[in-house]
Amino acid sequence: MGTVATVHPQPENIAPASSGMTALATGRGPALVLVHGALGDYRQWDSIVGRLRPHFRVVAISRRFHWPNDPPTPTAEYSVEAQRDDLLALVTSIAEPVHLVGHSYGAVVVLSAALAEPFPVRTLTLIEPPLPNLLPESAPELAEENASRVAMVAALRANVAAGDDAAATLTLFDWIQGGAGGFAALPEASRHQLLENAKTIGPTYATPPPHFARSQLARLSMPTLILSGADTRPFYRRSAQAAAACIAGSRSGVIRAARHMVIAENPDATATAVLDFLMPS
Repeated sequence: MGTVATVHPQPENIAPASSGMTALATGRGPALVLVHGALGDYRQWDSIVGRLRPHFRVVAISRRFHWPNDPPTPTAEYSVEAQRDDLLALVTSIAEPVHLVGHSYGAVVVLSAALAEPFPVRTLTLIEPPLPNLLPESAPELAEENASRVAMVAALRANVAAGDDAAATLTLFDWIQGGAGGFAALPEASRHQLLENAKTIGPTYATPPPHFARSQLARLSMPTLILSGADTRPFYRRSAQAAAACIAGSRSGVIRAARHMVIAENPDATATAVLDFLMPS
């Protein structure tokens, strides 16, 4: 008997027309919405969608101004709040409570959406959310970390001002991944995607991230999973720990052999962690 291939339908773009985003849906079951991080797009999730699709209707989005959408103009409205509203418009159009998964900047967008409209959110999965205002300023291990982050952002902005978005991308992802060579060590497909979205780096860092009060996070009542890479920077590890401490009943998980870009570095372990949370045995 020959092997029977499983045929999956082509992903369908279900983004609301006015949102400026692309949202590709595939599979059947409860809706699971994936929100990428800085300089990402829906392709960031390609390595794990195959594991998720048999159990969920997977909706992977490209946020406004990210590939394949038009890049930002100098006057473009690029903020967490605008991205949150795009996401909420999508969730409303789905017309059922959804599982939300966000990575890095996308985790901040997801968190902002859940705080604004918690009722359509079944669960939250936050992968390495950067939440600097929750970090203790007096922690010794964070003094050098915070100084290096300030220096990185200054260098990144100087790259952008000089018109070199590619250099700004390397500046950011070398720091994110722990130091020089961090960007180069990522898989080739990830590097290509990040550079294709390099024009979003200036708008991403043009304004500071929103500050979430601990009391705000304490009001979240949906089941929440917070993931971080085993080898990630203290900035991201401590942000994840702070979020977990604020959100009552949240679960934490560590993805082995990974830094900040856990989806690219260890997709199998990332998919397993998400499925174990959403489909406990």
